[in-house]
Amino acid sequence: MFNIERKRALLTGAASGIGRAIALQMSRRNTHLCLIDIQPDGLEETAAACRKQGVYVHTIIADLSQEETIPSIAEETSDKLGGLDILINNAGLVYYGPTDQMSSQQRERLLAVNFLAPIRLCDACFPLLLANKQSRILNVSSVFGLLPSNRNTIYHATKYGLVGYSLALRAEYARYGLGVGVMCPGFVRTDLFENMLLPEGRSKKEPPKWMTTSAEVVARKSIRTIEKNRRLTTVTAFAKLGYYLERISPWLADSAYQFQRKKLHDFAIKAQETTPEHITSVSGE
Repeated sequence: MFNIERKRALLTGAASGIGRAIALQMSRRNTHLCLIDIQPDGLEETAAACRKQGVYVHTIIADLSQEETIPSIAEETSDKLGGLDILINNAGLVYYGPTDQMSSQQRERLLAVNFLAPIRLCDACFPLLLANKQSRILNVSSVFGLLPSNRNTIYHATKYGLVGYSLALRAEYARYGLGVGVMCPGFVRTDLFENMLLPEGRSKKEPPKWMTTSAEVVARKSIRTIEKNRRLTTVTAFAKLGYYLERISPWLADSAYQFQRKKLHDFAIKAQETTPEHITSVSGE
């Protein structure tokens, strides 16, 4: 089993939520940390709490959507920690709303933070990780990387992509001692929903509490995934049920969405009613 004690870890999205919980639990296990986030105040709070455990903690304030920041993160991590044993790609954003109402800026930022940043960080950190006999990568995806829903299409694209990327990376680098796992926890009680991207005029929507779990539970299972080199981990009952239903009976969810065809029909009628008269007359000739 891979022992995280005295190891060196790079963790993104460490200012709050799952990232903060992972950092705190790793610091209690004597893991030295390089913590990254775009929120300086929250990042420093996490770092201060970790330093109380007697471990070395370095912080980097960075916007992971900016490609040019990634190489310097790897270089700074190597300089401050003297190498790297564990990379945890946790930072992420969520969008909720109709896909056709999503702005191009929202789409590009979601793709950059949720999908491109983990790939770029892995690329930048490969030399550090492969310098060890054993090392680990954990990519934090979502239950929405395992089963589809509506009004989250681009978010799904990033999370499905991250699952596929992680599993393929695992297959490719297992023989080099690099273990890769992916975490798909389900709904977690964090400020992710508070900071979600929305179409103009739309209000936030959060899952019911009975479907959620805590960041501490996800952090504990994330560390266990790293130690045991697990392939894919789900956490909540909803995530586990959704995962197996999608694999065994994908038609169930598809059938449920078909019941919404009446709404689409009503939308089509409304669109026809607002069609300019000159177009209607041409269509009728």
